[in-house]
Amino acid sequence: MGKGLENQVFIYSLGTYSFLNDDEYKIFRRIQNLKGYKKKLAKIKSDLAQDESLTKKQIKVEKKKINTEIKKVNNGSGTEKGINGLKEDLYKLIDNHTGIRTLRKEEMKENQIISVFDSVLSRTLEMKIDELSEDIMVIQSYHEKVLEGLIKDGFVHPNGDKYIYMSSSAGQIRQKKGVWIKKNLWDEHQDSLTCGLSIDEINNSEKKGCNVNKYLSYKALIFSASEEWNFPNHDEDSFDIDKCIVVDDLELNVFSEVDYIDRGTYKIKREKMNVPITATDGVGMMLPSVSEKNFMCRLPWIKGLLAVYDFTKHGNTKVTDIDNKVWDVVDDGISIIFTRSQWKMSAYFDSWEDYKKRFKEYNCKAAKLNEEEDDFNDGKINYQMLESLTDVSDDELKEIASSSIQDIKVLGEDKLTMLKVLGATEANERKRSFQKSLLKYPQMLNDAYSKEAIMTKKRSLVNEAKTGKLNVEGSYTFVIPDLYSFCEFLFNGEAKPLLEENEVHCSLQPEGRVGILRSPHLSREWGLKDNVMVSSDNLKINEYFKTDAIYVSNNSPLSKLIQNDWDGDKVLVLSEHKDEILLHVAERNMRNDKIVPLYYEMEKAKAQEINNQNIYDSLILSFEANIGEISNNICKAWNSNNLDLSIIKIMCMENNFEIDFCKTLFRPIRPHHIDEKIKEYIKLKLPHFFLYDKRKNKKSRKTKLKVEATNESTVNRLERIIPKNNIHFKEVAGGTFDYRFLMNRKQIKVTEDMDIIKRYKELDKNKNKMIKANDGEFKKKGKMYVYEYIKLELLKINPNPTYITDVLIEYLYGVKNSAYKDTLWLSFGEIIERNLDRNLKEAAKCDHCGSEFRKLRGTQVTCSEKCQKVRERENARLRKKKQREKNKKIA
Repeated sequence: MGKGLENQVFIYSLGTYSFLNDDEYKIFRRIQNLKGYKKKLAKIKSDLAQDESLTKKQIKVEKKKINTEIKKVNNGSGTEKGINGLKEDLYKLIDNHTGIRTLRKEEMKENQIISVFDSVLSRTLEMKIDELSEDIMVIQSYHEKVLEGLIKDGFVHPNGDKYIYMSSSAGQIRQKKGVWIKKNLWDEHQDSLTCGLSIDEINNSEKKGCNVNKYLSYKALIFSASEEWNFPNHDEDSFDIDKCIVVDDLELNVFSEVDYIDRGTYKIKREKMNVPITATDGVGMMLPSVSEKNFMCRLPWIKGLLAVYDFTKHGNTKVTDIDNKVWDVVDDGISIIFTRSQWKMSAYFDSWEDYKKRFKEYNCKAAKLNEEEDDFNDGKINYQMLESLTDVSDDELKEIASSSIQDIKVLGEDKLTMLKVLGATEANERKRSFQKSLLKYPQMLNDAYSKEAIMTKKRSLVNEAKTGKLNVEGSYTFVIPDLYSFCEFLFNGEAKPLLEENEVHCSLQPEGRVGILRSPHLSREWGLKDNVMVSSDNLKINEYFKTDAIYVSNNSPLSKLIQNDWDGDKVLVLSEHKDEILLHVAERNMRNDKIVPLYYEMEKAKAQEINNQNIYDSLILSFEANIGEISNNICKAWNSNNLDLSIIKIMCMENNFEIDFCKTLFRPIRPHHIDEKIKEYIKLKLPHFFLYDKRKNKKSRKTKLKVEATNESTVNRLERIIPKNNIHFKEVAGGTFDYRFLMNRKQIKVTEDMDIIKRYKELDKNKNKMIKANDGEFKKKGKMYVYEYIKLELLKINPNPTYITDVLIEYLYGVKNSAYKDTLWLSFGEIIERNLDRNLKEAAKCDHCGSEFRKLRGTQVTCSEKCQKVRERENARLRKKKQREKNKKIA
């Protein structure tokens, strides 16, 4: 795991309601209370309606009680008002507010804290790992007028510190969020974070500004989870910008058959035409001496993928950069070649020399992220990929699902399958302490906690399989253009290809037909190409392309078919030798409907003056974008009884305009006759299989998600193919599980009334409330602060974490044999793992069963009382046998 994904810092994530004044806040709280009571009333009414034991009179009494509670909230100001009336009062007060807003101290609560990965920003501000920082704060908009004030004027912390709006990433824009920073810190570090490029320079440039949301997303590159990248020079361990140059991209017109969609008329025309493709959009190159693995990079205003490629082996070593300066990549010691598309704000610097000068003057930093893995996990296809295959027989579908079905059947009986589904594999580079410990000591599979995790995972596997998430023998890997062709263009003036149009190269799969899939997969986007190891000129391709990425011909329109970028996108690569039936079905579906790439002209983002008013206006407009809704409607179309491929193609186009809406603020106008056809799909409920999707179906069983009746669509048919069998556990790990391997001391006394135990139980009981508060933008990352908080709370009782860990292990494993130990492992997992490493080295071996165990006394030779009794019985039998033999000799 990269360091950036190990290290986390904690910050506050607040809503605009956290900045209301006293009068506004009072009304806001009444609205929230009223909503809570109404929700409670709706639930109770639902429960009462389904409780057959209650009489009509009893139901009436219960409803009256709830309505009385609602009136108490309504009458808080002496007048009864509903939610809408209270909102009107609140908005009037907000509209009339003047001056800079102040953060309410009571809003800075534990459940408002999130964890974020280490980044250029957190390292520049010297935010401490695993500690709470108030240097920056994330704020989500619930009240647009409040947001406007926070962007234009900033806000004041209760301690008097001033905060200003910094930026919003593309993802944050979709969630109506942004990042605010202490003004004094921004003033101190802004040149380092922006390479000295000021807003005045941008506004006074020839372009007279920049597209606002592009500017915000480029500025937000410093938020990306990353680790510092020190590319050494001769004198010190730092990033050597002088070994980097920037060149123009390879712009091509690829002649191909496409479905051209006129964005004005929505007419689709099949034609052969020149399709403009930037073959190197977002990708640059670095020599193998810099890295043997591809990774993504972040520098001020620079982002994208850096692919490993030796660009010194093309005969000529001289290349012209974007400033028309000629470099000899060997004599000048050039190790990295960026492309113009990677340098997002190149138009606002005088030259690359200007950028380099500022980079060094302001001590700017480089970062790396998403480095290519050493081992690749087996991938899975998802419902989007599967639903687009509409011509599939039941037998073929069973074969496609067979690996997932086998995992479900043997779960609980097969050691390797259990370890795999729990993430305890060498290929998993993000293993937590529990998963690492399972690999070292697989006997843990026999513990109640592991069994509960397996049962939970089994339910998840069944539901995932029924929603089209099925095992395949492929892996996700970076997709990279033909860099040989690019270098031939750079150094020799002609883009001579190493890969022909229908060829790709991926060392992860054998030669032959491969399927190339990218998520999201909206139209039928199965890329089917020939994986080759030798070029048409008999060149060994792996001598040029040395990594595990998939390399694609620059003369192919594949990127238009699967809608990939080159700046770090990953694709799933499948082989006909391993997933034969699936690729056979995909070939047939692509051929039957004569699928070709879609092409339509996208809108270009317009420049504006960068100021707080334009920032606010652009954010408000971009908040309207709703990508998920279009994606769901496409899913409804694929699973309907009236499939129209042309409408799916049009909705796919609209989805891509919606993605770009944050930057372009442009949407095509849908013709009336198309609108009528799309509305036929919109009015449908979600497909039946979404009943098994926990993300969609968050409600209780009594109020399940409303879905369409099942039909014969490909994914819906999985419901009757995937088994539901229960788990029958066997002791698959071999030997006895000795929980004392997890402890520092061999024995420790614990009682229910110990302060550590009582506090642990209290914190464990209430953790879900805090986790729920962290559930959102940071999801899986967010809950880690909760466990760090629990750890810190327990350390207040006893400052020795090793002792606390021992107490909790003895209680949860020894006294309770609990099946629920998440809090223990996520709070103290590193200590447990350290204990295990040491104890396994000192382990004794049982004289009876051969299991490893920790000795409680020097004379102990068996792992358990059971083995000791069996051994004693066997020894007794041996003694009797010897005595009988001795007696025979005497006789």
